[in-house]
Amino acid sequence: MFNLRATVIWTINDFPAYGNLSGWSTKGFLACPVCNMDTKYCRLRSKIGYIGHRRYLPMQHSWLKNKADFDGHQEMRPPPREFSGEDILE
Repeated sequence: MFNLRATVIWTINDFPAYGNLSGWSTKGFLACPVCNMDTKYCRLRSKIGYIGHRRYLPMQHSWLKNKADFDGHQEMRPPPREFSGEDILE
């Protein structure tokens, strides 16, 4: 009898399999593993649409202030925080 400890180093999978492997919920309002609690979403009939991808553009980009071609709002949020390996282990 022994305790086996293993680590997955690399994997190629789709988003539902990512949820099964990591334990992260890939359904619902907070499904984005990068944005986490800062996920921006809207209801599309019976579905959930995730919006706010303009926040990854450089802060001087002209699309950030463009309301007419997008959802009617300016995107002034900075990109989400990137976690270090120590943050994730914590």
